[in-house]
Amino acid sequence: MTSKKAKRMSMAEFEKVSGPGEPLDALRARQEADAAWAERAFQGREVLGAPIRLRRGRPKAGEAAAPTVVKAIRLPEALLEQLQTRAKAEGLSLNALLQMAAVEYLIHHRGA
Repeated sequence: MTSKKAKRMSMAEFEKVSGPGEPLDALRARQEADAAWAERAFQGREVLGAPIRLRRGRPKAGEAAAPTVVKAIRLPEALLEQLQTRAKAEGLSLNALLQMAAVEYLIHHRGA
């Protein structure tokens, strides 16, 4: 296997290629908003994600089931196989794994 040598560039070349970036005041405003969100989350005043029921099967008698909506999605066959393998390895249903993935995405991409 051959390896490609990484092209070295100067800081000036890097700045030219990467562009000007965001203005400092925009970065400070976003940092302040993120810090405020983190403080609310730390105090328990911010929802971090929807609760997920990880056990297989129906809820136990007397245990309330969370309301859900059925939504069909299309997945490439290879991706579905990988997800099923991962779910089985973790002792989860495919549904629970997909719910966890969705919640994790929302937590890490809350500004989207």
